[in-house]
Amino acid sequence: MSDSITVHAECFGQLAALMGADTVALRLGTPFTPAQLIDCAQQQYPSARDLLSRTACARGDTLLASDTPLADGDRVALIPPVSGGQADSLRHLTDDPLDLDALMAETADDRCGALVVFGGTVRLNNAGREVESMDYSAYGPLAARTLADIEAETMDKFEAHACRIQHRTGRLGLGEVSVYVVVRAVHRDAAFEAARYALEELKARVAVWKNEFYADGSSAYLEGTEVPRPERPRDADKARESGPQS
Repeated sequence: MSDSITVHAECFGQLAALMGADTVALRLGTPFTPAQLIDCAQQQYPSARDLLSRTACARGDTLLASDTPLADGDRVALIPPVSGGQADSLRHLTDDPLDLDALMAETADDRCGALVVFGGTVRLNNAGREVESMDYSAYGPLAARTLADIEAETMDKFEAHACRIQHRTGRLGLGEVSVYVVVRAVHRDAAFEAARYALEELKARVAVWKNEFYADGSSAYLEGTEVPRPERPRDADKARESGPQS
């Protein structure tokens, strides 16, 4: 058995800038695991050390536990904190302008008396800085799967008859729509609650990153939320943060 393997790490969001490429080859010693992959990347790219400490690993549309076995030649996506998830990805992610009429037609249901539509757009000012445009990038397989999961969860939790989420990728100018959330339910309370849930889960879990471009010529990736990992679910993080309850 070889004492080392090569893993091709796909870099997303700010990691691509810090590591100087969209994909880097890393030579791993034993154990051949995502934890070792992150450690190797931190040693090779010290400027990315802090961000890598908050980075999850994925293979295809599946997040990997830190001790998952890796093989020589594997391609592993490095997923830094998200600031919002292949054949089905176009249903949820697209470079083209979003089509609200199509989403409305897809979700039409005569049983529902409530319709809630949320649209997110690129705004002029953020944190006191004048914005000119926003670039949205995504890790397609995981982002699409997570968006589909959120849609299903939303319908189950709030008895909504339909929930559709679609996110734009690429460079968007001021006022352009980056995301639509469309929810239909029998009653308005359920529809409003479901739409809010879907939006908040999208922001916390979907592998989408935002690079903001400013009027002064500078740009910056927006701070994101660390992706939950198989060995450390988001609910467990929340429990640790809140501390013991009396």
